[in-house]
Amino acid sequence: MIRYSSDVTIDRPPSAVFDALVDPARYAEWTPMTEFSLDEAGPPRLGTRGRFRMGEGPIKGLLDMEVIEFEPGRRMVVRVTHPALTWIATSSVDPRGNGSLVTYAGQLSLHGWRRILEPFVGAEVRKGEAKEIGRFKELIEQRWLPVAAD
Repeated sequence: MIRYSSDVTIDRPPSAVFDALVDPARYAEWTPMTEFSLDEAGPPRLGTRGRFRMGEGPIKGLLDMEVIEFEPGRRMVVRVTHPALTWIATSSVDPRGNGSLVTYAGQLSLHGWRRILEPFVGAEVRKGEAKEIGRFKELIEQRWLPVAAD
């Protein structure tokens, strides 16, 4: 099993950060997810299902996803399934001073013969996930949510 966890502090309020973090319309801007669709309109909630493709990397075809835990404004856990893998991804937002601490973590298990690749793939997964949350921080602080004028 491959485990990863990255924390970033974002200079924006937790409610705004969480809303942006779970907004599927923005995923392609900071993750390699493409063709993202949900079965129901509106923001994700407990039980929401959908699918997406990875725009880069060796995993081809559609990946299915389901929100398996959801605390509005605070935490979302998603299970992603594909014939090649099972992936549990957790995103959480906590207040930190005037900003937010975002924890982006998960565990990924490759299936079948791919399991022998986990020791080699793990470093790439951890590096890629850290890069994603860094890109999210950059976008939310610089483009999506400008600092409010006093």
